[in-house]
Amino acid sequence: MAKRCSVCEGPIIGESDDVCTQCGKFGNVTVCDNGHKVCNGCMDEIAFDRIHRICMESSSANPYEVFMRIIDDGSLRFHDFKHHVAVGSALLAAHRNAGTNIDLDFMLKEMCKRGRRVPPGSCGLMGNCGAAVSVGTFLSILTNTTPYSEGTWGDVNLATAQCLIQLALIGGPRCCKRNSFIALKVGARIASEKFGSEMEIPEDIVCQMHDSNTECIGERCPFYKG
Repeated sequence: MAKRCSVCEGPIIGESDDVCTQCGKFGNVTVCDNGHKVCNGCMDEIAFDRIHRICMESSSANPYEVFMRIIDDGSLRFHDFKHHVAVGSALLAAHRNAGTNIDLDFMLKEMCKRGRRVPPGSCGLMGNCGAAVSVGTFLSILTNTTPYSEGTWGDVNLATAQCLIQLALIGGPRCCKRNSFIALKVGARIASEKFGSEMEIPEDIVCQMHDSNTECIGERCPFYKG
C-alpha cells in the first residue's frame, strides 16, 4: 500500500527539512501533493487518533478484522511501534463488540498511553516484543491490574509470556504483522478462557502483505502462503 498523507490522504511526494504545518516546528517533514508538511511526531499523534476512532466505530467482534481496518487506513508503517497500541486496541474493540459492557473510550485511551511507552525495536533490543506486551496490557486494563495486584498480576504476565514463546519459536528477523497476528490469536483465546468473551478470529490467517516486507521469512511464517 502506497504511503498517504496523514492529514488529507493525498499522495506523498517526498521529505524535506521544513516547518511542520501541524505543529509549527522545524525539522524533517513528509510532504504531500497538497502541500502538507508533517513531522514524525505529528504523524504519530494523528495515527493514534485514527486507531482510537476506528476502534470506537467498529462493530466487528473479530480483532483481526478490526486490526486490518487500522492497517488499511494507512497510518502505520509496515514496521512501526504503533503496532504496540493497535493490537491491544483491536482486542478491546472486538471484546466490546462481542457483547461485553466496557468503557471502551477510556480503555482505548489507557491502551494508547501505555502501549506507546514500549520502545521501537524492543523485540530485538530488549527481548520483549511490543505486540506481546500489548496483549498483556489488554488483559491488565480489563482486570484493572496494578503492580500491587495478586491473582491477576500473574495472569497479565503469563499472557505476555505465551505470546513471546510463540514468537520466539518461529524466530527472526522482525515482522510487525506476523507478531501482531500471533498476539491477536493468543489475546482472543485468553479473553475467551478468562471472561467467556465470544470474540471471533479466523483460524487460517493469510498474510497479503509479505511482498512489502524485505525481511519476510517466507515458508517459516505460519501466515505465509506464497
